[in-house]
Amino acid sequence: MDSYPDDAIHSPVIDRPDLPIAEAAWDVIQIEPEAPIAGDFEISLGDSFNPDLRSYFARLERTEALRAYRLRDVTLDASTMLLLKGRSRIAETRYLIDDGAYADVLVKPLYPEPVDPTQYYVIGCNRAWYNYYHWLIQTIPAIDSAVRRNGRNRLALVLPPLQPWQEESLALLGFHDIPRLTFDISTHYQLANAEFSEFLGARLGGVVSLTAAATLRRLADSAPWIPGAADEIYIARTDAQNRVARNEGELIERLDRQGVRIIVPGSMSLSEQIAAFRSARLVIGRHGAGLSNIAFCQPGCFVYEMLLRDYPNVCFNRIAQSAGLNYAADLFEGDGHPDVHQQTWHIDLDLVSARLDAIRARIAATPRVESAMNFLKRTQAAQPDHVALAVETPAPAVVGRVPSRPNGLFARALRATARLFSRGGGLP
Repeated sequence: MDSYPDDAIHSPVIDRPDLPIAEAAWDVIQIEPEAPIAGDFEISLGDSFNPDLRSYFARLERTEALRAYRLRDVTLDASTMLLLKGRSRIAETRYLIDDGAYADVLVKPLYPEPVDPTQYYVIGCNRAWYNYYHWLIQTIPAIDSAVRRNGRNRLALVLPPLQPWQEESLALLGFHDIPRLTFDISTHYQLANAEFSEFLGARLGGVVSLTAAATLRRLADSAPWIPGAADEIYIARTDAQNRVARNEGELIERLDRQGVRIIVPGSMSLSEQIAAFRSARLVIGRHGAGLSNIAFCQPGCFVYEMLLRDYPNVCFNRIAQSAGLNYAADLFEGDGHPDVHQQTWHIDLDLVSARLDAIRARIAATPRVESAMNFLKRTQAAQPDHVALAVETPAPAVVGRVPSRPNGLFARALRATARLFSRGGGLP
């Protein structure tokens, strides 16, 4: 790990509401340079896309530069995952924080918990750490980038208590034993040395990141292969409470008759999800966190996404471009509820069938792209089908002094807020 310059320790800070992270940092590291986006893949958008949206979802020509920032003597407000320098909020660490909560950070008292000053703390997640998309697409690349760049010496990950599928992701990458500062959301922490990555910020959902794609490819390569995986899969959202499609059951019945395997990602282990998507040639799904798994698909796979017209989120289009996947999409009308996440909508089954017929014709004319080794693994996998594969996840080392869990009214309210970002909730 690089040493810290003497003048970085004593740099003055102007007390103001917001401080750009480039001013707060003593060092800026380029994680990913701007570069051309290569690859032989297509984007096919339905007639429901107006010219502006068609341009927004079109193939990008170049990636964008992504950076990490090294900081000294910053405070982490764990309830918002905001970093502060003195009493100045570091603006780029704001993510999914409404204006009220953002303003409250400046008025509530700060009693930061001191932690080990010799550790280099990597901010490992953003405020939506419970959501599968945000964990897989933002947290995992941020952690992987930091570990590969800094090594493990004196490095600790700043993370919340994790769920089993999150522990599994770290174990598959070999990061389960890296020391952690496991935070409580009702606490502030004083970090002498910290790193924040732009993988955790608001920009990532709209850019193509080849570095993140490489991380997720390594994650996919580390998972065991399972025989009997289907060429065509549909990602059901029957376990989701937001953006409900009223006739999803009819769509599932139609796809099932066509031999499409119906999967509910939330009921599967991470290894099972990786295996299912890694072998698929066609992935069909409504916009939702389960589509994050297309990052595990082989280049040349076809993805068909159904989106609400009032919520044309581009994040899975960008993942498809990052992974070299063929992407198709249509927009569907919702019921007009002012909260788009509460809208219900109706799927035009005939439109979907016509789109899938056209995609299948393209697949029939397109040879499968995979290495000889992946072919052997896919066709000769030894594990039985539909069996959850346990991954050993030894307890990580604990660093810093973590306080006992507060049980006051304020602490319980903060924990309730964090629970809103469940695996099935939040964004996208």
